[in-house]
Amino acid sequence: MVKRIVLFGFGALISIFFLSLGPENRLKNTFYAYLDYFNLDKRVIYHLSKEDPFFSTKSECQIVYYNLDKSKILSVLDGGEVNFSKSNKKQDPCPIYVVENVLEDNFIEVAFQYCSEDKKVTILDFSINNEEAICEF
Repeated sequence: MVKRIVLFGFGALISIFFLSLGPENRLKNTFYAYLDYFNLDKRVIYHLSKEDPFFSTKSECQIVYYNLDKSKILSVLDGGEVNFSKSNKKQDPCPIYVVENVLEDNFIEVAFQYCSEDKKVTILDFSINNEEAICEF
């Protein structure tokens, strides 16, 4: 029995060695992918960035008010973190997630609504540097 375990361990070490060779370190990429699987922020942001978002009337008004473009608002997903205490995950059927990030020395919070049934992402509103809400309808 011990002989089989030693033989298995030796084979596992050889396979790890071969996987880590080459220009692309497949072992490292696979290991990081497994670790990121359990990261809730990355899972939510993956689903939000996968679909082409729809901008609500309020968010369109805010974009005009702040003189921004839509790609700037969507860049909050790159390296952003989901604030689960401000999010409404239990809203049925479309939960709301608040993603926070710092872009160009400005703290930005964007509220996304994700409907998994029809794979629709809607940007409800956003705030820059925790300013008072504008464009209230």
